[in-house]
Amino acid sequence: MTEHRPFAGLDRRQFLRRAAALAAAAGSTSMLGACATSGGGGPTSTTPKPAASADAKNPFGVDPKAPLDVVIFKGGFSDEYAKYHEEMYKKKYPQAKVSHLGTQEITAQLQPRFVNGTPPDVIDNSGAQDLDTATLVNQGQLTDLGEWLDAPSWDSPDKKVKDTVIDGTFAPLTFDGKVFGLPYAFNINGLWHDAKLFRDNEWEVPKTWDDLMALGEQTKAKGLPLWTYQGQYPTYMLTVFHAMVQKHGGKEVMKNIDNLEDGAWQQSAVSDVAEAFFELKSKGYILPGTASLSHTQAQAAWLQRKAAIIPCGSWLKSEMKSQVPADFEMTIAPTPSMDDSDEFPFEAIPNAPQESFIVPSKAKNVPGGLEYLRLMLSNEAAQKFAELTFTLTVVDGAHDSQAQDPVLKSSLAALEAARKIEQLDSTTYGTWYRPLAEEAEAAMGVLLTGNLDAKGFLARVQKKADAVKQSNIKKFTR
Repeated sequence: MTEHRPFAGLDRRQFLRRAAALAAAAGSTSMLGACATSGGGGPTSTTPKPAASADAKNPFGVDPKAPLDVVIFKGGFSDEYAKYHEEMYKKKYPQAKVSHLGTQEITAQLQPRFVNGTPPDVIDNSGAQDLDTATLVNQGQLTDLGEWLDAPSWDSPDKKVKDTVIDGTFAPLTFDGKVFGLPYAFNINGLWHDAKLFRDNEWEVPKTWDDLMALGEQTKAKGLPLWTYQGQYPTYMLTVFHAMVQKHGGKEVMKNIDNLEDGAWQQSAVSDVAEAFFELKSKGYILPGTASLSHTQAQAAWLQRKAAIIPCGSWLKSEMKSQVPADFEMTIAPTPSMDDSDEFPFEAIPNAPQESFIVPSKAKNVPGGLEYLRLMLSNEAAQKFAELTFTLTVVDGAHDSQAQDPVLKSSLAALEAARKIEQLDSTTYGTWYRPLAEEAEAAMGVLLTGNLDAKGFLARVQKKADAVKQSNIKKFTR
């Protein structure tokens, strides 16, 4: 999403991982470490204290007069959907004053409030400057959503909140078996192309790496670079890398990386994909100047047909809708297979929930924050989100009857094909270990545009992984 998205789940830290953090010593980990007002020894369960008598229609005991403070990441999805959700809240609690802040400066806006013990009641913790979720969890700053999961759903008191969402929804925000947030948007990550351009030139969607390299020769003959990407934010390419590694080597390969196993970045499947990425650069198939482009600049160049392919997630049209040419047919496809030995077929495509909504444990109106998350999982709220953002939510069945935008149809077709086979696992090291994620992003940028070769890339990231493993950072496994 704009300033965001890594892959939800598959690298569940936002794509626009702050560019400055890749070079500046004052990275986001140190900033977020200052968020806590007191230390903590691990995930802390915080049970909200009801402000009134709880019942099926008010399971958290919301005080109907209590103000609600909402902060939304205003990125590719904008924040109009949140304003609609807030109106739904006010309709139920007309005496409650709802304050709204839409911003891309999540850390800058909220770090002082966490330090002062006055965080908002609900936060859309997304974007390049999102708060480090693992740090907040470890320091007891977030509300454990265990009771929320078992509460009656907004639409039906006979159904629990946890039963209204698709399987795996909460995996990206689960720590030691406890859920600390709601990933709301259902994202698909892949390679986008203009179906009209491909059709006019009789180009085929590449299903293998060799196919992709052959397409590069075809586009080059037409004077068109094969590839561009969001150069200032190499995480977009890291998500492609993660998908190809797992498809090529299997789930155990990425699991070893997430679990900080010795030599995980030196596994043969990882090396094979790194060599392929180096070939993409070496053959000159990347649009010149890509390294200096922001996410929107690169996407605009692609929409101007200055490159044939760009990686991105489901939010692409929402982010760029004002710049899409009338005859441009935005279409998503999976990453190519390395070769016939791949553990997963071509159709495997990363799909996972993202856009993390959290309720701080020290918020003034924790019950109201939980109620807001509950209403977000109603059919009405989910359908309005999809209508405004061209992106699905995690609410099971909510979008079956909605008219579908052509981009949404493309995404659903890719998703339908993927669901016929075993699903790729979500990558978690990006959530668990922010320093490792930032080093991997920085190294990816140099691999694609600098003087680093595949072996140098792997050695650099492995060195950081070893340092994280040996540090006192709390470790997680999956």
